[in-house]
Amino acid sequence: MPADTPRTPEQRAYEVGVRLRPGTALLTGWAALRLAGASYFEGLDDDRRTPLPVPVLMKHEARIRSPEVIVERTRLPLPRAARLVGVACVPGELALLHEVRRAVSARRAGVMVDMALAAGVVDLDRLREAARAQQRLPAAASYALARACAECRSPRESDMLQVWESVAGFPRPLMNREVRDLSGRLLAVVDLLDVEAGVCGEFNGAAHRSASRQSRDEKRHASLRGVGLETFAVVGSDPERVQVERMAAARDRAAWAPPGKRRWQVGAFVPAPPLVVRDAHEAERDAVMLEHYAALDARLAGEPSGRP
Repeated sequence: MPADTPRTPEQRAYEVGVRLRPGTALLTGWAALRLAGASYFEGLDDDRRTPLPVPVLMKHEARIRSPEVIVERTRLPLPRAARLVGVACVPGELALLHEVRRAVSARRAGVMVDMALAAGVVDLDRLREAARAQQRLPAAASYALARACAECRSPRESDMLQVWESVAGFPRPLMNREVRDLSGRLLAVVDLLDVEAGVCGEFNGAAHRSASRQSRDEKRHASLRGVGLETFAVVGSDPERVQVERMAAARDRAAWAPPGKRRWQVGAFVPAPPLVVRDAHEAERDAVMLEHYAALDARLAGEPSGRP
């Protein structure tokens, strides 16, 4: 391999994968999920710089020597391999279970599950079925599977949802939904929607930091308040206490209007745009989301009344 080959997560996974003897070992964990197309799994430690070892599922008697590898052993037959970029990998559901077993916290495990679902590399029903066959699943993994959400589009949205449910104790909201007025005109696509209370919440990340974006955000919030919805926003630096206070305050202000009295309606779920570059890093993902938000803003500015 040329010395100047970029050490992307895909490259690191591939280099280990091609060394595995057929029938004795498979890539698993973050490496298998990344090769399947789940961009969240970057193979990095909490500092976002230190590479994590490449996880491998091996037969109990097989051996491999490499400081770049962490081994998960099994006395059972290996699962049927999924061939990804020419490398034999554990199927997505089992790879995710191996990864969440090593999660440093229940919150992190929850984000892992949500991001694998968002990428479409696992099926929730098959994931829970695979989990039932596991012995002594860690508490963090059990939590993540029980509260899994397939509607989060980013790790920060998953974090916000988990604070809403697990810390504040509020019921499961809808995520990433259109909100329309009664004529069908699109008002906004919101990160979090508490239908019963009439509350919208958003995580304001890098895509929301420019002055023009903040101005558009305020217009959107004004449009939502104009039809009787309360709003709140959180940013990455907000501690849990502040997030919960904002969430609770919005619910206290909310109208709690019954369905027949609401001046708004729930529209469609809006998934995140796919990444064109499979090994995209955080800055590239932010750029994709900025373009995505610009397209949504164009819809808000130019869509005629009524659904298209």
